[in-house]
Amino acid sequence: MKPILLTTALLLAAQSARAQDAAAAPPSNSAPVAMAVANATDTRPRLDGPLSLEEAVQVALKNSPLLRGAQAEIDIAAAQIKAAQAARKLSVSATTFLTAGSENGPIYSSPDGVSPVNLFAVPRGPFANQNVMFMLPVLNGGRLGALTKQAQSARGAAQADAETTKLDVILETKTAYRQVLLALELQKVAVERQRATSERLQNDRAALAAGRVPELYVLRDQAEDADAGQEVTNAARDVEMALVMLRAVMGVQSESAITVSDSLETVAPASNSPADFATALENRPELRAARARLESARQGDLAARGASKFQASLMGMGDLNRSRGGGSAGGASVGVIVGVPILDGGLRRAGREEARAGIAKTQADFDRLQIEVEREVSNAKLTLGAAQKNVAAAQSGVMAAQEAFRVAGLRYEGGRATNAEVLDALAALTRAQGKRARALFEVQNARDELERAMGSAF
Repeated sequence: MKPILLTTALLLAAQSARAQDAAAAPPSNSAPVAMAVANATDTRPRLDGPLSLEEAVQVALKNSPLLRGAQAEIDIAAAQIKAAQAARKLSVSATTFLTAGSENGPIYSSPDGVSPVNLFAVPRGPFANQNVMFMLPVLNGGRLGALTKQAQSARGAAQADAETTKLDVILETKTAYRQVLLALELQKVAVERQRATSERLQNDRAALAAGRVPELYVLRDQAEDADAGQEVTNAARDVEMALVMLRAVMGVQSESAITVSDSLETVAPASNSPADFATALENRPELRAARARLESARQGDLAARGASKFQASLMGMGDLNRSRGGGSAGGASVGVIVGVPILDGGLRRAGREEARAGIAKTQADFDRLQIEVEREVSNAKLTLGAAQKNVAAAQSGVMAAQEAFRVAGLRYEGGRATNAEVLDALAALTRAQGKRARALFEVQNARDELERAMGSAF
């Protein structure tokens, strides 16, 4: 019995010690667990594998929070149209009064938010009344119709703003995608340079061992190879940073392992519309939004004018009441109520002045936007023309630099050139290849910006 008790005691002690150790140990797995929870709550999609430019644009359009916000603005404007239309329709309210008091004739009204509003003078003593009232606007000086049209114009502006946001998302996605292509191309240039410097270092070390070159050549090769290694590291970093930006623009998870399937050599699609100002002024959604806002301001002016005209409504009500000693009573009535504002301290006149100032401000914004569109088209055309010329020049520069590097290598092998000449030729080739990659990026980016200035996407 004693050995069993001793064994049990030892097991309990060991379990207690393990529990204490676990409590004292740092929570090394807490961060991965939190990361897993965070990823589990991430509603953004995860994408893996190759992705073309067109596919990247479609993903961005589907997931962009900017577009969701723009659609919400359209929905808000649509609700405002319904609210404006409701003001022109029949409205009915029911109000119940339960009162008691020693005063005869106090006036009670319907609670706030109930329309039409019922005002009722109640008698002395306990009293109960049930009222039903309806109102239908008949004449309002065109005010309610103008308010409806104003809301419709506001929805048109919201729709045009959504198109503007869509074009901006497309351009941003194209630019981010091409930035990845540029970073990859520059990475290739850096890797090729490191391969060349490593090869030269290896060959010159062998030549030094054979006594054919001085140690200075090897030291210079080592410095160049170290510099090339740093460039490769930086280029790899730039690729990852460009991918981070692309994932963010597309609205996908940061863990998405995407690759780009296009290349800088891919010819960007030309604009579907001729690059002239008339086409841009017709296509740009910003201008359509400005026109809609101008019409909205004009309708606001008409609504302000209508507030000063005759107002008439068809109204009716029915009552059923009961008081102490008076028994039950009831009745109904219907009529046309006509009114016209006379003096309001200048309130309506101030409203009209504000509306006219709003029209002038909106017209000025529209005129400014037209000038800005023309400027953007002109600059985009000039940028594209210069970029196309730079591509041709960069191609020639690469061909010349490649030949110069080849000749320098032959001269060095023949003992007629120094190591510095070869390394200088390699540096010139690296610069030329980098300029060619940037020129290809710039010509495609310039074409994208011209299409955006023209108001088109692809």
